[in-house]
Amino acid sequence: MTQSRYTIQQHNINFKSPAKLSHMNMYHCESPAPNISPGHPYSKIIYIQKGNGQFLFDNQYIPVETNDLIIVNPDRKKFSVEVQNGPLDFTILGIENLYFSGKQKDSIAPFTKLYFSTNTYRLLMDMIIQEVTRQSEGYEEACSHYVNLLLIEIERDTEISHHSLSKEKSNKDCTFIKDYLDEHYTENITLDILSEKSNMNKYYLVHSFTKNFGCSPINYLNEKRIEESKNLLETTNHSIADIASMIGFSSQSYFSQSFKKNTFMTPNEYRRSVRQI
Repeated sequence: MTQSRYTIQQHNINFKSPAKLSHMNMYHCESPAPNISPGHPYSKIIYIQKGNGQFLFDNQYIPVETNDLIIVNPDRKKFSVEVQNGPLDFTILGIENLYFSGKQKDSIAPFTKLYFSTNTYRLLMDMIIQEVTRQSEGYEEACSHYVNLLLIEIERDTEISHHSLSKEKSNKDCTFIKDYLDEHYTENITLDILSEKSNMNKYYLVHSFTKNFGCSPINYLNEKRIEESKNLLETTNHSIADIASMIGFSSQSYFSQSFKKNTFMTPNEYRRSVRQI
């Protein structure tokens, strides 16, 4: 008789904050399904249980078939489903306190399809679906364990990493972004630039910033520029074109369009109105 013993060094385990399975939606599509809403802005894992077809997201087609797994970072954008050769069944897991990135913490595509060398993740997905649908005693805890095992399998078998969302860190990161926008609003700023400056996944960045400040970083940037332009319109004789350039707008027309959307007046109308007071 031979025996092999393996000791687990518990003190070497570095647990990430457990992801929380918030909800599970199951879909059965026999015909095209437009505008499927992903619900809460949590990260999603989409599992194709049966059939084939394609998802349409932001004018991008993602072909899908049985046993495919797709991950989506926090977002509320809708997507459409096209069915091919019979019904398409898929399940969406909504996971709180989580976002995905590349191994170097770079952004991933909004809908990222994964390719695995093992069938372990399929077994885990089937176990999660079974637990949620049966709801036997302790099923919430079982789902939590299976979801975290699934995340470990994804990290082992792909270039995708997952990160927990610390509220304290999220607040600190979002404050950094706000301060950066307040200081650099005259410059050319994009989400990619903000993502690089803050070392945050840009989809998580938008979600967290909106949750903290009530609007997206780009909307905050535009509102900051509009407020600064009001001061220039009130106190200087600079032309509208010059003001647009000074506050970071790419063109006078875009500035005028944004200003009117914000104030219901054109820049010239605003200037005349404040100088008549």
